[in-house]
Amino acid sequence: MATEFDKPPHWWGNFTLPHEQSLQWRIGPLTLIVHCLDGEWQIGHQRTADFDNDDSTWEFQRCDLLPETLDKHSRYIFSKILKQLTLTPRLADRPIISRPRVPFNLTAGEEVTLYISSPLWIELTLATSPATLLEEVAIQRPSDTWFGSSTLEGELCYASSTHCRINLAELPQRVHRAITPVVIRNQAETTLTVERINLPAPLLSVYACTNGQLWTPQVTLIRGKHGDMAELKIDNKAPEQAESPIRLSSPRDTASAGVLIRAFNAVFS
Repeated sequence: MATEFDKPPHWWGNFTLPHEQSLQWRIGPLTLIVHCLDGEWQIGHQRTADFDNDDSTWEFQRCDLLPETLDKHSRYIFSKILKQLTLTPRLADRPIISRPRVPFNLTAGEEVTLYISSPLWIELTLATSPATLLEEVAIQRPSDTWFGSSTLEGELCYASSTHCRINLAELPQRVHRAITPVVIRNQAETTLTVERINLPAPLLSVYACTNGQLWTPQVTLIRGKHGDMAELKIDNKAPEQAESPIRLSSPRDTASAGVLIRAFNAVFS
């Protein structure tokens, strides 16, 4: 029977596993159970199919269940006893395609800030030097989608299950997703119709603010004067909306520094 104890302030961070007992997390649609034995770690997880995407609650407790009772489970064997586990939120390993609720037009010389909510993965590591990665688990596995001008030109991405918003107050803040401010500047002489946006998730780090909401740095997309190229800038700090931010994880791709130039249809398609 599960019993709650000393719930930490956040679902991520460092956790010391009780011997021969399990720890259980419920984060959004994900249930995660970790069990520690002498020289062995067992991890299991499963997702709730009918999860309410607006649910921002999470739970943490000791339990008597074993990871093998869940849909997906695995075992890791070590020659020494390790008791400390670290859970780290990370952005997706592919770009995230987000849509506004209703497509809009951005006229020449105008700019707008959108707020995109992205799904998170959990990285499970042991406190060794260097850290030992056990596995990564998607809290909510997004569906696959193709982004590009044709079936021959483009890339495989994830489709966001939520709409991006112009008003931050209208975007639900969820413990299992991170928010990215995206500034779009139209420097071309023609109107830009925004139907889909390619968010470069592998280039983004994750920050936590004091209320537990997770953020990424601001992304700026600049449509060039001739309209055929887009300049992509990624800040190297948390956005101003994040209060007292703490960096939790680095980008998956080290190309996050500096300015990237992309073909227009690689950003807006």
